[in-house]
Amino acid sequence: MNNLETRVLQLVGENVTSPDVFTDTDAGMAPVRDSINDAIQEIVMLTGGQKRTYFLPLRSQQAFYRIRLNDGYFGWVSDCWLVNIRRRLEQTDFTRLSHHDPRWMVPTGTPVSYFPVGDELIGIYPKPSSSSDALEVTYVEIPKAYTGSTDKVKLRIDFQDAVVHFAVSEYWA
Repeated sequence: MNNLETRVLQLVGENVTSPDVFTDTDAGMAPVRDSINDAIQEIVMLTGGQKRTYFLPLRSQQAFYRIRLNDGYFGWVSDCWLVNIRRRLEQTDFTRLSHHDPRWMVPTGTPVSYFPVGDELIGIYPKPSSSSDALEVTYVEIPKAYTGSTDKVKLRIDFQDAVVHFAVSEYWA
């Protein structure tokens, strides 16, 4: 049982040393962990609390790139730079691209903008004309749920009280 789980149990009136309802097993603590995980993921989504950097090598004539993460889920891109040119790419979307250039899938050159596609793809406009550059993508990572008492909980100390109160309010709701 970690510190967050202990605080939740104390606030709902459970005896922490010998619990009645939420036993100190993975199955017994599952409802508390589910609430804590929901709170952590929601807080990170709202605050952008966990930013990571991903280096993405560009390939000639390729417009779409998949970003696969091991430790969490892709939230959104907060910043995107062309490494060699040291230029920030502007975020755009399909509607703006279609209005600007109806044949936006055809041109090649130095990329000037990026656009998110779903939860793990980003697109580059125009397609790179060579494979000599890379993108430095700064993104918000939403942590995967922890399942055991020994798993590391990825959360800033500033948000621990909010997570505990969220889990307690879910219990009483």
